[in-house]
Amino acid sequence: MNYHYDIFLCELGKFFVLDSLKGLHFCLQSSDSRVKKLKNKYQPQKGLVNKSIAKELDLYFKKKSKLKKIKISILEGTVLQKEVWRHLTKIAYGKTISYSDLALKTNKPKAVRAVASAIGKNPIAIVVPCHRVISKDGSLGGYAWGLKMKAKLLDIEGSGMADSTYRGGK
Repeated sequence: MNYHYDIFLCELGKFFVLDSLKGLHFCLQSSDSRVKKLKNKYQPQKGLVNKSIAKELDLYFKKKSKLKKIKISILEGTVLQKEVWRHLTKIAYGKTISYSDLALKTNKPKAVRAVASAIGKNPIAIVVPCHRVISKDGSLGGYAWGLKMKAKLLDIEGSGMADSTYRGGK
């Protein structure tokens, strides 16, 4: 399989994007420690296979796309991680869910920390919306690249009608 990559620049910084004919495999901050390992492991060529990925990401940051058109294909992860990431894709645009509610949805109600750890290892940030998971009390919780970025991503998706304390609701 031939892998391809590019660097996507947006208001939140630079993102490393890796894809193939099977879909988008990784979308990580360029400074993420995983990027160097991925380049060594997959030996990607410069230039994405699916040129529309960058366009969709750009439209997302302009509040004109919900990223539904991007086909994803997970290359790495444990069974639990892949299950958590699958459930992340079901969280509606502009909505949030608590870590404990996500643990319930993955049939691991007592494994909230393991679910949170899986969220933190999400290989396809933004497109697989780990930023939509917040603390039960409505606060942001954590985020691999900092709470400032998480808040910005949630603000991009915000429409003024909140479903969490963070969004001004409950």
